[in-house]
Amino acid sequence: MHPHQLIPRDKSAVAGAKIGKTSVRRVWRFARPYRRSILGFLATILVSSVIALVPPLLFRLIVDEAIPDADKRRIVFLTVILVIVAVGDALLQIVQRWYSARIGEGLIYDLRVALFDKVQSMPIAFFTRTQTGALISRLNNDVVGAQTAVTGT
Repeated sequence: MHPHQLIPRDKSAVAGAKIGKTSVRRVWRFARPYRRSILGFLATILVSSVIALVPPLLFRLIVDEAIPDADKRRIVFLTVILVIVAVGDALLQIVQRWYSARIGEGLIYDLRVALFDKVQSMPIAFFTRTQTGALISRLNNDVVGAQTAVTGT
């Protein structure tokens, strides 16, 4: 790759790239202010996963025990529990998406600010020898890629 070329021509060099410890540390530096939100997000994922196990168990009780015994009270009770679990899971999904958006948008904002500060601190000579259109495109695409990675998970 030419020293002034920002985008490598050989895509296989990018595709086979591994994430090093330095990259993880840099990402963690941006994520550190969101530790509590990340923990809350992970907790909602864990609770949601556990809640997903409940409906099959309730259906088993309804089909295998309540219906054969013709126990209408138990059928109604288990059905109400199913509805409560479904509503609880839906509310938990809303909280999970809120955490995801909060973390993702905050991280991307911090990344854009840091990137802007870095570009502002570059010497003018850098911009005279670099294709600024390609630079802006690359920076924007990198931030959008990071945003997709953060908010899409």
